[in-house]
Amino acid sequence: MSIKINISKRFFEAGSDLLHLTIGILLIILGGAFVCQLFYNLKSLLFTKDFAYTTAVILNKVFFALMILEVAHTVVISYQEHIIKPEPFLIIGLIASIRRILALTLNLVETHPTEQEFYMAMIETAVLTFLVLILTIGLMLLKKSTNNN
Repeated sequence: MSIKINISKRFFEAGSDLLHLTIGILLIILGGAFVCQLFYNLKSLLFTKDFAYTTAVILNKVFFALMILEVAHTVVISYQEHIIKPEPFLIIGLIASIRRILALTLNLVETHPTEQEFYMAMIETAVLTFLVLILTIGLMLLKKSTNNN
């Protein structure tokens, strides 16, 4: 009976490793392609729009690439250690929240929102700012508890 359990455990571990490896490779390829596309479009971004718009678009794309990188890093850690750590997920949430705040601000600058749209955007910005604060506190507490152990 224990031989069957041992064989099935090895089978599932091998399958899990294969999936982690495949997902990691695909994420790295996706991140690389995204960064290459950013550099390819950089020339047109720099010469067609104003500086604030260009900076916001580039930052948005860089933050998206960072999110892909963090997800790939999480997959690699999970593959190597066979454990899921919470820290990379907090970092991904932090990057995504900051990215959304920047995108929201850019949208407000580019369009002329109605009073209702502006009010809703301010509420979303406040919620996202609170989320960034909570995620930062969570990361600090997690680092502190890791250092104590």
